[in-house]
Amino acid sequence: MKNKKKHHPSFKENSPEKMALFDERKTAEKKKKQISLKANKKKREVAIPTIAEILPIQDMTEEGSFHLQGEMGYMDVMQLQSKDIYSPSTQETEYDIMKMAKFFQSYAPDIKIVSMNFPVNMKKQLDAINYKIAQNKAPLYERFLIRKREELQFLEAYRTNREFYLFIYATSLKQLAEYRNNCRRYLGRVAPIMELTDEKKLDLLYKFYNQNSKLEKRG
Repeated sequence: MKNKKKHHPSFKENSPEKMALFDERKTAEKKKKQISLKANKKKREVAIPTIAEILPIQDMTEEGSFHLQGEMGYMDVMQLQSKDIYSPSTQETEYDIMKMAKFFQSYAPDIKIVSMNFPVNMKKQLDAINYKIAQNKAPLYERFLIRKREELQFLEAYRTNREFYLFIYATSLKQLAEYRNNCRRYLGRVAPIMELTDEKKLDLLYKFYNQNSKLEKRG
């Protein structure tokens, strides 16, 4: 008599019930991910159309100071005359440090000291050399003058000066003038204040916001 093999129920991986269960889980997980992505996704900010709305400066006043956007007040720029810090004596250096410390302690409003490289202005020297060349009648001396002119042209084209500027801020033009006088008084000997022309101020701001550019104008 033949033995009949008993067939035990088996669970197959590709059974419809199993596949349906996995599909439901995948769909639920996918929906959760989509919901979380939508929740975390922020709307893209609209870019400001013009640079005039980004810069804090609104206009230039008749006195040469700058009117800032909104209720930010006014701003002015002055150049600090630099000095040699190696040749003075120890007493002079200590005096300068003491005066600068007194300035920072006494001057409460906001200020900013910025150093920038500006093109070397050789216009006066070049005008003098060109005048000598035009008046010269000695061929040997003319060769020397031409070489000197080429050196000045090279310096003007490829060298820069490190200049220091003081930015001061106030809520009104009257207050700005008062702060300007205070800076002149406190920094009179340590770093004398040099007034800037309107053209130089505009060149400074252009260079400040376009630091990789080369200035064609020289204030």
